[in-house]
Amino acid sequence: MIDYMSKIIDDSLPIWEECIKTPFVQGLISGNLTDEQITKYIVEDTRYLLNYAKCYAYLITKCNTLEEIRMIYDILAFVNEGETSVRRAFISKHGLNDYDVETTIPDYESQIYIDSMMNWCASGSIVEGTMAILPCMLSYGYIFNKCYRENPNMLENNPFRDILEGYIGDDMEDWCKAWSDFGNKLMNTYPNSFEKCKSIFRFSSLRELEFWKMSFNNKLEFNK
Repeated sequence: MIDYMSKIIDDSLPIWEECIKTPFVQGLISGNLTDEQITKYIVEDTRYLLNYAKCYAYLITKCNTLEEIRMIYDILAFVNEGETSVRRAFISKHGLNDYDVETTIPDYESQIYIDSMMNWCASGSIVEGTMAILPCMLSYGYIFNKCYRENPNMLENNPFRDILEGYIGDDMEDWCKAWSDFGNKLMNTYPNSFEKCKSIFRFSSLRELEFWKMSFNNKLEFNK
């Protein structure tokens, strides 16, 4: 089996390295973000994850094997049981609810990311849709495990520990390997899609970078 994913990921690694350098990621790992900044990120990311889950509904309809269906379910379970639950707890603690999340005015950067993923998952092949959604999970695993290796004490007394710890450690690295293996199986089934898939993966990686920038610089607005 050809390791297409290593080539695809290597193409986006410089973008992920830029993500690490952003003031928001640096503030997250140091614990030095304002309450407004972290709330902005959590609310926007919760809204993003709502639409991210919808992408999997499209991908399920394109699966050709039970193995593909199981992998899609596994990734979605990680999102729902891990990421979404942490964010719901944060939102509730800050006196907000689902309605508040649903009535935020989406930032342009966030909406572009959501729209592009939805389009590829709805209109593209299963491998194109998968390449659109994988950078979210794989970049988080790369970014926060690298930061943790360089600063093993970053969770100590960090007010954002609950947000960070789900992306750090052997479990997350095992998940990322499983997702990459899944991407490789799909790519080996559709080898002629390599260049297009690499471009889609890179586009989503760039949207991740813009999301981190947005979270630090922009204010949260509610459509009320």
